[in-house]
Amino acid sequence: MKKFSSDEWPKGVLKTSFPIYKPRAMAPMGLLEQEGWAIKTYGIQAHERKEGVDMFAPELLTAANDQLLSLLPFTRDEGEFYKTGFAVLHAGMQANWLLFQWWTHDDVWCQFLSYSDVSDPLNFTLSSRPIVACVYETAIIWHEQRAWIENVLNGNANRRDYLDDFMTARTC
Repeated sequence: MKKFSSDEWPKGVLKTSFPIYKPRAMAPMGLLEQEGWAIKTYGIQAHERKEGVDMFAPELLTAANDQLLSLLPFTRDEGEFYKTGFAVLHAGMQANWLLFQWWTHDDVWCQFLSYSDVSDPLNFTLSSRPIVACVYETAIIWHEQRAWIENVLNGNANRRDYLDDFMTARTC
């Protein structure tokens, strides 16, 4: 048996196969409130856009918000939760990704991942794939983890402080 070296990529994978990381535009998109829920929303855009141009077409935002709201009844399946979470709409290169994440069981976040194909961007479908997030989306997830720890798991849980604590960077 050939000894495997951890610095070698599997056969067929070249270190030059990976793209060079380039920051993507990111922005907080506000708070979505419905039926006691409060969902912090963010947007990420993989495509170049001119300064001052909206990150997403209004129809795409509406479709994403409709998808989020349609998922709310399914959050009950997990049990105790706080109707508090965050969502990321990411206009990627191959699809639009919509991550809906909410907090439950004190320190656990749950996720539904939806997507729409670029050829049919307003038709979001719930994904059954094992994808969690890409490197760009994890920047927001890390911020939200820190915000939950600092504002909720601090001995004096404050939902408003958590909801006001948006990631404000312009790129991720």
